[in-house]
This record gives sequence, C-alpha cells and structure tokens, in this order.
Amino acid sequence: MRSFGIALVLAPALAAVCLADNLDKYGVFTPKKIALGFVPSMDGETYSGGFTLTSDAPLATLDYDYEVAGLPYFVVSSVSNGPVDVEVKYAEQFPALSRNHSDGPSQFSTSTANSRRVETHRFSDSDAGPRSPPCSASPASIEVIDDLTSLPGKFSSSNAKYDEIWKLGARAVTAACLDAGSQVPSWSSSEENGTFVPGTRPGISYRTWNLTNYVLNFESQIIRGGAGYTVGYDLTGNRDGIQIHLASEYPSDTTYANINSTLFPASTATLAWGYDFANATSVTSYILGQYDVPFSVKENVWYPVEIRVNSTAGNIVFSIDGHQVFDIVLTEMGFTDDQLSFYGWASRGEGAIGFGGWQDQASYVQNVTVTSLTDSSEVLYSNPMTDESVVVPEFGGQSNPYGACLDGAKRDRYIWLDDFYHTTRIMGVANSKPEQITGTWECLFEYQADYGQLPGFVPISYNRRCPPQRSSFTTQARAMPTTTSQTT
Repeated sequence: MRSFGIALVLAPALAAVCLADNLDKYGVFTPKKIALGFVPSMDGETYSGGFTLTSDAPLATLDYDYEVAGLPYFVVSSVSNGPVDVEVKYAEQFPALSRNHSDGPSQFSTSTANSRRVETHRFSDSDAGPRSPPCSASPASIEVIDDLTSLPGKFSSSNAKYDEIWKLGARAVTAACLDAGSQVPSWSSSEENGTFVPGTRPGISYRTWNLTNYVLNFESQIIRGGAGYTVGYDLTGNRDGIQIHLASEYPSDTTYANINSTLFPASTATLAWGYDFANATSVTSYILGQYDVPFSVKENVWYPVEIRVNSTAGNIVFSIDGHQVFDIVLTEMGFTDDQLSFYGWASRGEGAIGFGGWQDQASYVQNVTVTSLTDSSEVLYSNPMTDESVVVPEFGGQSNPYGACLDGAKRDRYIWLDDFYHTTRIMGVANSKPEQITGTWECLFEYQADYGQLPGFVPISYNRRCPPQRSSFTTQARAMPTTTSQTT
C-alpha cells in the first residue's frame, strides 16, 4: 500500500447482495471481533461498528465466529493521503491469512464466485460512501443479522466440546448449501464492448467442448492488469487446459500496489498447463513459458488476438495485433506426459475455449470466431459476445436455477455426488431447508445418462441440459464415474 489513513465500516453481506430482494431476504453479517496491528491476529476485541487503518495499524483481522458467505461491501467514512490500495483476504482457516493467496486460488470455482480469495480496492479522497459490487439497494435498508445462533438449526449439550464440534461441522456445512438464484453472475455483455470478464477462474464455453485443429480469433481489451485465455479444456471432466495470460504495461494510474509482476511481467504472455498459474492441492498447474510481447500492451485498447491450435501435433501459436509471440509444441516444453495429464487426460489443445483473468484484473472480449486449421472458410464457432442472455449461460456464469448443496462453502461451486451423500444427512438438522436437497437432485437428474448413470459432479451455473438437446457433450458429462472426488 502506498499510504495509510482510511476509515472503513465493513459489513460482508450474504449471498446475492446485488439484488434488492435478496438483500431483504438475507440481510448482512457484521464482524464479531476485530484485531488491529501489523500481522493477522486471533486476539481480537469486540467489533463495535467501524475501524481506522493507519501507518501504526495497517492491518485489520475480522472474525465472524461462524462460517459465513456472501459479497462484501465497504462504507468509506474518510480518506487521507489517498489514493490508498487496500488488500482484502478471505479465508476459512486463520493461518491462510498470512499466505499470498490466502486459502486459494479456488480453481474449481465458476465465474459466479471470486476464485482468487484475495482482492484489492482503491480508495481516494473523493470515495466517501458505499463501495461494493454493483448494488441497487441502499445499505441503510439492509437488515443486520448479529446473532447467527438465531438461524435455523441448533445444538446444545452438557459437553461444551460437542457444542463446538457442531459449530465447526453441521453449522459450517450450511454455508455450502445455496438457495435458488442466490449466486450472482459476474460477467456482463453489451453491444458496445462485448463481454466484461473480471479476474475470475476462466468461464468455459460448453458449445466448444469438442474443438480440434482450429484457429481461434477474437478481440481483447484489457481494462486493468491483464486478461486470460483458455484453450484445450476438457469440459466433460472439468480438467486440464492450456492457459495463456496477457499482461498490460501496468500504467501507474490503474495498477495496484500489490501487482504480481514476477508471475506476470509487464507486456508479456505467460503460458501454463492445468487449471491456473498457481497450484492448489490436487489441482496441479505448470508454468510452461514466458514470452515478451514485441510492443507495450496498452490498457483500454482493442487488440486482435489469434491462437492457432494443432492438437494433432500439440502445437500452439499465439499472436496479438499481427505479431507472433510464441510458437511451441507442448511435448517439447520439458515436462513428461504424466506431468501434463490429469486423471488420465492429457490435452494437446483439443477441447473447449474460455476467458478469465488473474487477481484484480478486468477485460473485455468480443467477436469470437473459430475456424478450421486446414480450411479457413469452415466456421466451427462464432459468438459476437454482445448478448448477455446467450453469453452468460454458455460460459457457465448464470445465476443458479435451483437450490443446491456444493462441495464446501468456498472451493468448488460444483455438486459432488459422493459428498452430497453425507451433506444431505446433516442438512435436515442443520437448517431445515428441504428445497436445497431436492434442488440438488434436480441438478443431478438433468445430467443423468440415458442408461441411468449419474455424473460424479455437475456445475450449478451452466444452462440446464447444455446443449439443450441430448448430445455427445451431455452424454459424456453424465457418464463420469460416480466415485470421483478431490480434496483441497
């Protein structure tokens, strides 16, 4: 951070905070304890409704006593010596607050959740007032839920340790179960700028699930920091993928103080295999190469991007604005086939495409076309990216149509069938919301194979039955082993 002296009133809100009706339905949770200092601390005092960050106390640790979920907002009372960059970390476990990525990144998250677990906000002298994701309701009208023990689902015994186990287990699992419509899309589209893509885990197009030997063309505009592009993603198994990150020149007026210029140097393209550019437990990623772009990559400028994929040879060529940046063969990057495979899948470029970004980044994408590598007149896919009603469901970023129970409150945002077996037993006594149980089965049944088998996991933010008619995609997705699971 470049300077200090910012007063904040902090109140993270539950679930779909951007919708006024959901604000009325869920209200907000306020912190219960706060510790001010130089390092994260569990020795907090009672939170009384506001705090000041200064050079003598630049860090605040907020404790909610329970596992809570939602979207945060900040009310800024005053700023001195601004602008100030404030980094916010979210974690389920206290030790994660001392790590660069907190307890993330959560690469199995969809674009309806911030998969980075760390975000930065810039406040200036003129920023007094609410700061939040786009919100249509006044914070003054939001109900504040201060006593979480008043929510449905209680347990009390003569053994205090048993009571704590209840809070850690049964109560915490309720944060993994969602009401229908509670997950808010983070993407948006317009005729003017195409689709806005925040710095989330890439959204993957289900319509491109079986691409092979193709040329991908699109226009990309970096708003802040950089943009991410994915090819060769196995959508039916939610695994593998070739990740490409394009970094801007990092102009001082938009670049945050905590920018990771080591991972992504200015005006470079970084190539990675796996889910992301950083590892998480059992979700391995490898940086394959880093390449200089032969000019300064400007922000707020449209650039044509071309990615040529010869999946037969494992050859990928990346160009921007007519300049070739790299031409590589995946099998010649110094990694073994075992390293560049996941559950037996080793993509050489075949698979789906997607768009995303790294922590705190934002970009636009438009005019996406895919043609055959051997016949440029053969169009395999086309999307101008201007119709939000088409783009958001296709790239897995729509609001969830059913209530559902997921694999943990923060990690996957997927329904895992085997984890649901034990969750459903707890939910009956944890919060008494049977619609979340039945909604989970609704999601599972819509991906059931013709011969009866259920998938190991299903997403919550794609269009139901995608594509609408039964096809190879839905059959393969439904036919996944029911025993597949991961832990992070």
